[in-house]
Amino acid sequence: MRDDTLSELAALKQDAKSFGWRQMVQEREKRAKLEPLYQFAKTLLPRLAISQQNLHYYASMANFYTVYDLRRLKPEQTHLYLLCYVWQRYRQFTDNLVDALGYHMKQLEDESKMRSNKQFVTEQIRRQQETPRVGRLLLLYVDDTVADATPFGDVRQRTFKIMPRDALQIAGQRLSVKPGSKLALRWQAVDSFAERIRHHLRPLYGALEFSTVVPDNPWLVALSWVKGVYAKQQRLSQRPLAECPEATLPKRLRPYH
Repeated sequence: MRDDTLSELAALKQDAKSFGWRQMVQEREKRAKLEPLYQFAKTLLPRLAISQQNLHYYASMANFYTVYDLRRLKPEQTHLYLLCYVWQRYRQFTDNLVDALGYHMKQLEDESKMRSNKQFVTEQIRRQQETPRVGRLLLLYVDDTVADATPFGDVRQRTFKIMPRDALQIAGQRLSVKPGSKLALRWQAVDSFAERIRHHLRPLYGALEFSTVVPDNPWLVALSWVKGVYAKQQRLSQRPLAECPEATLPKRLRPYH
């Protein structure tokens, strides 16, 4: 085994300090570098009939020894230790990426829910505060003390005493549109995290391979479709909605695709 190979493998011993973007980039790069060796180890090690306990022990030896020590061992011994280490380390990198995916998904879910709920409550309070004054404005139209011949400018001045012009304009615009539902506000919040999704989640989904015991799982089909779209440097909104597996996109969510 070449010296530079040993040196590269030694660099793989560094653990990620967080689920931050740069740390996960390094984790993905290390995992990709180990991919060919891992596939080789996964094929060879079962033929050697090494028990799981010994496999983990040999991997720990590769992690324990320095590069200098490994170079002084018998080549076949070093190769065995490193193969076991590659097998174990690759799986550890995969677990780290899965944990990072779960972490960022949980953050996105919690923050989008908190932001949408806060916006919904704020909107409700604002409407409640405006309702009494809007009611007083409507009563002007049936106020018998206001003669039909009263100039509109006079009526307007009375109106502005109840609600200032700017506030009236904002309230009128708000009341002229249908209030946003909690679901719509939730997806607006998710949209506001688009950059974070592209930065953190999309690379993790792209690096990991998913499987399931459920035959013809539509979610795996959907994920494969999404990966294919991104591989073509396209956005999901550029693709026909009919391409997405129907079972993964309920009708109530279709307006937000």
